[in-house]
Amino acid sequence: MHPPEETLLAVASGEADLTLRATVEGHLSSCAPCCVTLGELTLAGGALLRALPSEPPPDPLWQQVLSRVTPPAVPAAIGSDPLARLPVPQGTRQELPPLGPLAWHTAWTPGARYALLSRDRETGSFLLLGHMPAGRGFPRHLHPGREDVLVLSGGYEDERGHYEAGEYAVYEPGSEHRPVTEGDAECWILVRLERPIRFLGWRGWVQSLLRGRE
Repeated sequence: MHPPEETLLAVASGEADLTLRATVEGHLSSCAPCCVTLGELTLAGGALLRALPSEPPPDPLWQQVLSRVTPPAVPAAIGSDPLARLPVPQGTRQELPPLGPLAWHTAWTPGARYALLSRDRETGSFLLLGHMPAGRGFPRHLHPGREDVLVLSGGYEDERGHYEAGEYAVYEPGSEHRPVTEGDAECWILVRLERPIRFLGWRGWVQSLLRGRE
């Protein structure tokens, strides 16, 4: 499974937000066909730009661009990098700002946990690193917004199919599923969410109650 072409186009054109870039770049770290497709899309955009008349951008636009540019993150030393011993692709790490110690949270399944890696200030989307033991099912849930999933190690299956390490899945707004990890290997995933998920059944009632107390 691969990112849709429109997702690759968003990355090639610079329209993708930070969390989408980090997820897609993680997939590109191990997918030669998608790298070729992205290169073709980038070349087409570059040719179009070269065909345009050369003129300086308006000063307000240039200042806006400068205000949004951040210097590249300096790679952290192995001892201080919270992702150093985790199966997070280099392509993803290069997109992320420097991270402090990961704050792990339980995830409604015995042994399952997740940590927030980044949040895009403009779109509100967020990127999670998730871990589940082998042979465990995550509760059925609904996606109010789009979800992008990159499998980092192990694998899982749901109503749509089976996903192995390196594969990319997209769940549209309004979709629901219940993923179950493989029985012989723990599963690590990157999850990009546009909006928080909603659990179904009794867990949904508990979730609503807990959010009402926040």
